Amino acid sequence: MSFFTIKRLKQVAEEFFGRENKQVNVFDNQPDWSQLPYEILLHVFRYLSNSDKYHAALTCKSWLRPLSVPSVWQSGDFVFDNKSDEKAIIFVNMTGKTLRHINVQCIASDNHYMCSFLAFKGDEGPASCTAKMYQFLATLLNSQNHRILTFKLTNLFSLKINGLSAKSMSFSEVAQLLTKVLEDQQQLRVLDLSNSQKSVKHRWVDSFTVNEGLKLLNAASKNCANTLQELAIARFVCLKDIYPNDLSFLPQFRSAIAGFSKLSDLHLSYGYLEDDLLLSLSRTTTSLKVITVRADKIPELESRITPLAWENLTAACPELRVLFFIKPITESYFQDVTMILTPSMPLYQVKWKSGSVTAVENIEKFFQHLGQNFQKTLHHLKFRTRVPIDTERFEVLFKSIQPCTNLDSFSLGLTSCVIDDVEMYKLAIRDVVKRCPLSCDLTLNVQVK
Repeated sequence: MSFFTIKRLKQVAEEFFGRENKQVNVFDNQPDWSQLPYEILLHVFRYLSNSDKYHAALTCKSWLRPLSVPSVWQSGDFVFDNKSDEKAIIFVNMTGKTLRHINVQCIASDNHYMCSFLAFKGDEGPASCTAKMYQFLATLLNSQNHRILTFKLTNLFSLKINGLSAKSMSFSEVAQLLTKVLEDQQQLRVLDLSNSQKSVKHRWVDSFTVNEGLKLLNAASKNCANTLQELAIARFVCLKDIYPNDLSFLPQFRSAIAGFSKLSDLHLSYGYLEDDLLLSLSRTTTSLKVITVRADKIPELESRITPLAWENLTAACPELRVLFFIKPITESYFQDVTMILTPSMPLYQVKWKSGSVTAVENIEKFFQHLGQNFQKTLHHLKFRTRVPIDTERFEVLFKSIQPCTNLDSFSLGLTSCVIDDVEMYKLAIRDVVKRCPLSCDLTLNVQVK
């Protein structure tokens, strides 16, 4: 329960009990909370978690009554970790028809090694998380709930780690059932299917194929093309089977994404981004405000975006902001990140975590690129590196971003540096901040070797 809710509850309770019991202090004298008005309890219970609602319903009859109202159970937050899965299925079986906001997060459980051992021995063991996810979706589908507003199902690749028992189900079966759930929706506003696919280093945990991902997007657009406002599909499908120069899947992705005409927030991987997608969005929507890009692989696709595409999209969506998160999976990726930061892009925030083999020259080029091309748009900069930078280069590096006078926050993380260089780092950063607004939030994290 939020602090605001507790404070408001105290105020209302004091007014109620003071009127009935001559200004009794409700917290000092422990009044009978079962006497709180039905309307107040109904309002407060909406803020509780699923577990808190369940325990509150067992407290007394007066609390059970408002908790019997279907609207109280419109939000459900679930965790699939081979521990809480059964609770999620039971909850959806009870309240599936009333749910409007569903948030499911998959987390790798601690016992997946035991599941692997049982499967190796030929024992069935416990039902896998994939099987339980299938049951969860089947229960939701059987509830015939067509009015879900928010549907978040993230980190599905974790289920594959847990899906080692004989009772495991394939991701294709999960994908087919999820497709049916999305096809039934008519008012969907938020859809988050991000992190369904693990990194290319772990190919055996890949989730949806490109075709399965396209079917899911098309299912969501069947009835919700004019209602969906937020779409998150970063690391959504597996691209490992696609040759680096084979972009045949992109037109289908472009059509599926651009089909949502009311999008205001789009979160995707850089591998899905291309000129034609930006041009399609500029023709189909004027409501786009945020594009968040996760760049962690597929370096062969770096030069596909041109300034003209960003200019057209910005003209159609003047409030657009672009957020870039650059974290290479392997050290060889993105030695020169300026290739993916296209000029004319309304870059509002950029975070780059560089590897230890990144050339210092490329780090300098990165800061120069920001200072030359994103002077007015850049508001937030976060940079982390394990590359040692000498003080002379450090000063040059930070002077290059002084033209970015609209910075609201600037965070720098350095490792493997010499203790004598720390003060020089601080002086160079202060020189940059002098040219930024007084409200610029400056953070420096240094790990001395």
